[in-house]
Amino acid sequence: MALNTSPTRSDVGYLRRRVKPVAAAAPPAAQPAAAPAPAPGQSEPARPASSGLSLSPSTPSAPAAPAPARSAPSSSGLSLSPSTPPRSAAPAAPAPAATGPASAGPASAGPASSGLSLGPSTPAAPATPARTTAPAGSLPFPAPGIDEVRELGDDDPVLRLNARESAIGSLIVTGAASAVWEDVELVTGAGTADGSTTGTPVTTAGNRPLVGFDDSDAIVSLRHVRRLRRALFVSRGSEPLGVQIFDGSTVTVSPGDEKRMFVLSLLRIGGVIELRAEPVDRSASDESILKQFAFTLTPFLVTRASRSR
Repeated sequence: MALNTSPTRSDVGYLRRRVKPVAAAAPPAAQPAAAPAPAPGQSEPARPASSGLSLSPSTPSAPAAPAPARSAPSSSGLSLSPSTPPRSAAPAAPAPAATGPASAGPASAGPASSGLSLGPSTPAAPATPARTTAPAGSLPFPAPGIDEVRELGDDDPVLRLNARESAIGSLIVTGAASAVWEDVELVTGAGTADGSTTGTPVTTAGNRPLVGFDDSDAIVSLRHVRRLRRALFVSRGSEPLGVQIFDGSTVTVSPGDEKRMFVLSLLRIGGVIELRAEPVDRSASDESILKQFAFTLTPFLVTRASRSR
């Protein structure tokens, strides 16, 4: 290999090259003196026997001097020689553990994907917050419970039962002279305390009326309350309306004054019952009260089984 004899550049301090040291030249071996040519008439002296074929004069060659051991020059700059140990690099950050199978394409620097990726990774779009919608039948406003109200009237016109109170047993209304009901299919009927009914009765799966009278008390079957849409109870006597639920909690309705009275309106909102005291004219008839609250009685048709001849 030919030696690089170009001078080292001193104007570039950060580039250095390792200059191969020049081995000390061995002194030339002493050549034996040429043998004198034989005189005319003398024979040439015999040559020593050779063990092999030789095309050059059999002159013993001097042993080559051993080359001095190469010592790498110390360098503080960049060295491209393989004999110079590389600088210790900073430890690389550990690669994130792959959560999915290896991709067939080139590795991407994006976030690890939990699924199979067959193409270059694209940055994920920012997550859009879920749109919150009010559940069906959500309560429109807070209202006191039955244990917080003594009497429904001008001061406390509304109360709301909780889901447990609205689904267990029966709701009993005392002091009602008439009642009207409407189910979720808008089937409407009405009844009085003396047992007469108009419109269409609504019965439950157990063949019990959804709203009806038992003696002088109006009863609402809360087991099937989700079939009920609304009801209205009217008092005509001096006795005020009263409400009782399964655990014994009660509330009364204000009787009103000489010009007006309060009727009890029952509304189902979702799975809970809301009770309201609504003022009406005391001299108003039941028909006018039903029109005031938009109740329209459904005509009732008695069906009979067909007869075969």
